[in-house]
Amino acid sequence: MDENNNYIVAIDLGSSNTTLAVGEVIADKLHIVDVEIVPSQGVVNGEIKNMDLVVKAITKAVNIVEERLEIKILEIYAGVSGKHLRCASHPYYIYVSGADGEISEEDVRKLNDNMRSYQAPYGYKILHITPQHYLVNDEEIVENPVGMYGKTLASTFNLVVGDASLTGRVEKALSNVGISQKALYINSVVSAEAVVLPDEKEMGVAVIDIGAGISDICIYHDRIVRYLGVIPMGAGSINKDIRAHGILERYVEGLKIEYGCAVPENVDETKQIKVPGRTSRDPKIISFQNLAAIIEARLKDIADFIKAEIKTAGYEGKLGAGIVITGGCANLKDIDLMLEKYLGMDVRIATPNVMVDEDSMEIASNSSYSTVVGILVEAMNELDSGCMCEQVARDLEPVVGDVDPVLSVEAEINAANIDDLEESAEDSEVNVDKEKSRVKHAKRKSGFFAKVKENINKYFDYSDQIIDDDN
Repeated sequence: MDENNNYIVAIDLGSSNTTLAVGEVIADKLHIVDVEIVPSQGVVNGEIKNMDLVVKAITKAVNIVEERLEIKILEIYAGVSGKHLRCASHPYYIYVSGADGEISEEDVRKLNDNMRSYQAPYGYKILHITPQHYLVNDEEIVENPVGMYGKTLASTFNLVVGDASLTGRVEKALSNVGISQKALYINSVVSAEAVVLPDEKEMGVAVIDIGAGISDICIYHDRIVRYLGVIPMGAGSINKDIRAHGILERYVEGLKIEYGCAVPENVDETKQIKVPGRTSRDPKIISFQNLAAIIEARLKDIADFIKAEIKTAGYEGKLGAGIVITGGCANLKDIDLMLEKYLGMDVRIATPNVMVDEDSMEIASNSSYSTVVGILVEAMNELDSGCMCEQVARDLEPVVGDVDPVLSVEAEINAANIDDLEESAEDSEVNVDKEKSRVKHAKRKSGFFAKVKENINKYFDYSDQIIDDDN
């Protein structure tokens, strides 16, 4: 949150970029006010490895946004990812409180609340708890048990735990900038929530957010998050392969996005691109087809991981909606066609526009923003009636005590959700602040989107260096 307005502020600490976004709720929709991207080197495979570099990146992004919006950012909603995140299943039950055995909403709430006090293994923190189904008298499996009769109400919960020291680094990095962490979400869940459609959740879908260092996977079935995982490979692997062909690093990303393709058969085999080398007399020439072959080869490796994760989760052949791809790598030409053919599943490229308002559609059309927009959406959903002030975040520290051996941390890598927030604000103040924000945003809207477009396009533009062998 900021000091003077009802803004929500989110940050995505990626392996290649730090992205800061500011939003507000208007008519139950997320309005994206501002986005700033700065290069980052302190995060490796989703984990903070160099605190100083991360702090510098956060500071730069915060200073730019504060000056542009004339605000002071005091609180930020953040996300976390990495191989330390793990899923585990755990059963829990309670006795039905009613004398006649009728299950009430209070019984369901009690079951879930009691589970929230579950003790994480030593050194870990519980980040997300999702009931997979409910059992009445240990036999009837139902989605909503309210109104049924029984002596006991039970559920199997999907728990997501993370290394407490690694998740704590996010809060420490923000604290070093003088900002408090309002809540910590799991990237795979928030990015999925920002792009996936209700029908896809019901039919079964795997949402893959391909980042620079890693790729997050979130599987839905019957509208519930069933599995979360982390694939230890991302778009950075493609960049490394392109660099290995003598391309300078500063040209790799632009070359890949501007002229790359995931299907070699779909490119003109006669065309080549001349890329500046170490000297003006030493340019590098690479054919469009070779560039596509490099991209395809590494994407097949990522696809193999996707296939293995779906199988491990137990949803092979059960995902009626197939796969949804998002993240920066989703901008690659024909990536959906390549994955569709290789995996034998429907593939859709998605952008984080599910919960945003009409004025934010332009920025939300970029799949690179799925995580940071997802954090904004999740924070918005945790707020009551659009009031944005003085929320009280739930304490996420693990309960001290003995570790229950039933909760095994031997599951696969993974992800999810976090806190219940409370807030209060006078309606009149909220309306005034919203009006101020709309006026301020209107004054700078065109310049903002022009800046975003410039940042995207500045990587690489050597269209005049395309070589056609027919000429």
